Amino acid sequence: MTSTRDSRYRTSPTDLASVPAVESLLEDLGLGTLVPGRITSHTGRNDNWSGTTTSGTQVFVKHLGDPARDEDARRRLTNTLAFEELLRDTDTGPLRGPRCLGWSTEDGLVVFELLTSARSGAELADDDAFDEKHAYRVGQVIGTLHGLAQDGRTALDTSPSALPPVNELTALSLEAHRTASGAMLQLWSILQHNDGLADALRQLREQEKAAVPCPIHCDFRLDQLLFSEGQIHLLDLEELRLGDPARDIGAYIGEWLYRAVTKLPGHGTEDGTPSGTAPSAREVTTRGARELVRIRPLSEQFCAGYTATGRQLHQELRVRSAGFAGWHLIDRVMARAGQSSLLGPVERAAIGIAQTVLLSPQAATGTLGLEG
Repeated sequence: MTSTRDSRYRTSPTDLASVPAVESLLEDLGLGTLVPGRITSHTGRNDNWSGTTTSGTQVFVKHLGDPARDEDARRRLTNTLAFEELLRDTDTGPLRGPRCLGWSTEDGLVVFELLTSARSGAELADDDAFDEKHAYRVGQVIGTLHGLAQDGRTALDTSPSALPPVNELTALSLEAHRTASGAMLQLWSILQHNDGLADALRQLREQEKAAVPCPIHCDFRLDQLLFSEGQIHLLDLEELRLGDPARDIGAYIGEWLYRAVTKLPGHGTEDGTPSGTAPSAREVTTRGARELVRIRPLSEQFCAGYTATGRQLHQELRVRSAGFAGWHLIDRVMARAGQSSLLGPVERAAIGIAQTVLLSPQAATGTLGLEG
């Protein structure tokens, strides 16, 4: 959201001439305008621009859409600003976001300070640099968010999340079917014809109704963490709401579980050295077991940091968190399937593991590091 990320996370910025409100807002805030030729953008659902302004200020500008015409854009802007209000009104300890410099509710724009020295959690994980100390501190951040007092001064979204999309487990709308990629249609076919998996997702939605609601991120991933100068910044609070804390805990666990799955079909021998041939079933099983052993401490330390904030990880929460870790695998498959014509072996492996977790979440809590 607000770092100078490498090419893996960059994309070409939308022409600012098509969104003149960006320059107008920056000028109204006394920041000048973005210097041409030095503007970058980062991957994500929203148009965004990063760079230095003529006043010398490093900024990140996010466009959430047109609030006047798009109810979802208006909701996401409201949630983003609610987080800023929470940060202003409460001693949030380790919980922080990049400094917000201003916004336009009319144009759906928010301006943040650009953290030029930051690295995202996803970048650290990609480089095998995300360690147990990072995991503990992230647990503290999420635990602090979940423990924020609900004193009524900040109105939080109370609507249920749209995910998992249980209605689509029965049938897709004509428009959804018409616009879906080939891989997405394959995925929906799997979900709709697998009664056990579909029922488990429905049960998960029912079970979360018993949770004591608290402020949650509700769209948590490792790339929504920025590590900068010894601090962690939580990003993209567009889905902030009162909800089940298991969603965020499960998303963190699911991030590592998905990363483990992506390593299963690769070429190599049991000790990880290249072999030049596709792995056998035994090699895949061995590699999977090794990956689960490797990532488990990252889950255990996250839970330790979480409980250090005074939050309790009771058994029902652990079980629901395991279930949401399984859902997170499917959610990540959906994200990739939307850009593909066919489901690949990684995606199919992820669905299979997700089914195992979702059908028996009680049995998975130990394996996933939720009992540590």
